[in-house]
Amino acid sequence: MPSTFLGLNTGLSGLNYFQSALNTTAHNVSNANTEGFSKQQINATASNPLELHRSYGMMGTGVTANSVGRLRNGYYDVKFRTTSSKYSKYEAEFNQLSQLQTYMNEMSSDSGYTQWIAKMTTALQDLSDNPSDYTTRISYTLTADSFTDMVNEVADNYQNTQKTINDEIELAVSEINSLGKQIYELTQEIITIELKGGSANDLRDKRDVCVDKLATYVNVETEEHTLMFGSGVDEVPSTTTTMAVRINGQLFVDEMECKELMVVPRDQKINQNDVDGLVDIHWKNADGSYGEKFNATKFNGKLAGLFDIRDGNNAEVFAGTIVSKSNSPASIAVRLAEAIPVETLNIPMQGTITLNGKDYMYDGWTAQYDEDGKLNNFTFHNMTMKNENGVEVTAIISDEAVGKVAQIGEKNQVKGIPYYQARLNELVRTFSKYINRYTSAGVDANGEEGLDMYTAQRPDGNDYVLKGSMVGTGTISSTDDSYYRLTSLNWELNSKWKTDPSKVVVSYKEDIEQGDVEARPIVDKMVYAMTDSKMFQQGNLSQYLQSVTTNLAVDINKMEVFMNNQDDIKYTIENQRQSVSGVDSNEEGADLVKFQKLYSLASKVISILNEVYDKLITDTGV
Repeated sequence: MPSTFLGLNTGLSGLNYFQSALNTTAHNVSNANTEGFSKQQINATASNPLELHRSYGMMGTGVTANSVGRLRNGYYDVKFRTTSSKYSKYEAEFNQLSQLQTYMNEMSSDSGYTQWIAKMTTALQDLSDNPSDYTTRISYTLTADSFTDMVNEVADNYQNTQKTINDEIELAVSEINSLGKQIYELTQEIITIELKGGSANDLRDKRDVCVDKLATYVNVETEEHTLMFGSGVDEVPSTTTTMAVRINGQLFVDEMECKELMVVPRDQKINQNDVDGLVDIHWKNADGSYGEKFNATKFNGKLAGLFDIRDGNNAEVFAGTIVSKSNSPASIAVRLAEAIPVETLNIPMQGTITLNGKDYMYDGWTAQYDEDGKLNNFTFHNMTMKNENGVEVTAIISDEAVGKVAQIGEKNQVKGIPYYQARLNELVRTFSKYINRYTSAGVDANGEEGLDMYTAQRPDGNDYVLKGSMVGTGTISSTDDSYYRLTSLNWELNSKWKTDPSKVVVSYKEDIEQGDVEARPIVDKMVYAMTDSKMFQQGNLSQYLQSVTTNLAVDINKMEVFMNNQDDIKYTIENQRQSVSGVDSNEEGADLVKFQKLYSLASKVISILNEVYDKLITDTGV
């Protein structure tokens, strides 16, 4: 038989429930603009009924508020984070490539290479008209020198951009570590509160915001599971769940630990024009040393985009087969599948080479060249390696390495800074080689042997002597005077041409010997060189530069399309996510009215029952 006061208790349960519902609605309204806040609601069930043992069986006893829950759809969270990672990668690539385009646009502007080619042609024509005039010679050398300065400036800007990106990578690693620490600390707080029977909805929202931010830097995967007590057959579930976070497929944070990433400066360059101090990312060991390398490039996220532009080489890497090795001193011989011209060789003089998956350092190389000036059969000298303690020691190369692949750099499919630096190197080497073969074959105004027009300065301050380099077949080393030593960073007009106009070569020896100071056969050949469509595979000098700028423009347009597509997808998914977990002012207003009326009805129930009980007790009491 039910209690006499059952109705009063039933009404009271409703009063408490609707009071909690009103409080929860007020909390939702207060956090309508809070970042990452998920709408909350009271999870309630009917209270346990009374069994009456009558024909109608059970009698309700009111409502029980079990918990305050978040409205959240995990599917939308996963989709949003995946799309956010893709968008951030394309955005980083678009922004950095746009910066590179700014430098190339300066080069192709009215004051850039198009204007320079016109000025150079005019200067050559003036020199052709007055080959013995010193003023004309000075004007010609100044014009030629201005182009080398322009190429140097573009290359310097590329290096500066590479350094800026490197700094951004270091900042990104710091932010990733900070987010990981926040996720770990929030997880610990959530576990503590929920194990005591509390609700940690707001802390869970904060943690989800951190995970969303983390997804902009790297690929993120989360897994939530019930925290278990005990082990084996004695293992029992607790009243809370915990979250494990993986970044780029590797565990980053769980309830037990929060790992850290760290930046490690490279020991050697990967590409010839790389700026000093580039870093790689490794997992940080407990003792502060660096551990396994963190894979940042084969996933999505801003970090991958930054690495793509900083290290992107369009998969053009030095790779060949190890044909022999020696351990006294340590060295290896590598044969390429196809010989390469010196103009496209961009490996550093001293660098890192990967043999059968392990990194080794070398301090120099030699190579054989054929009659076409193409290089093959490289030997890398004085190789070292890192031992288990991270100390550099003399390399020990096993016999098993022979026949395996040797590679310098990673095959990054993106056309980033190394790719465009390589194109500029190819420009200065090919153009210099083309012009120098004429100037070094002639004589100056004094009848002395002609000098290379374009070269670079050695570390001792003297110019490299490129005349006659790599003629026929032979062997060169990384320290020899060869066109390999010319880069877009150090390329310049011969220093003697700059200071002494008589060093400008316009004639052959027989012309000077015959007293013909107005002869200019070499000038005529250089005039033709400005429009020679066979100088580069892409055509003449202007067409080559145009192909570089066009490639860059196409890549930027592609990244912009990808970025905008992902932005649209992200916007759609965010709207879907907000339709579930977002706070809508109209809905909350309707809930306030609804719960207010229901609260009033529950109060009315108690008021009426109070009158009933008063009548019962007062009028029927003895």
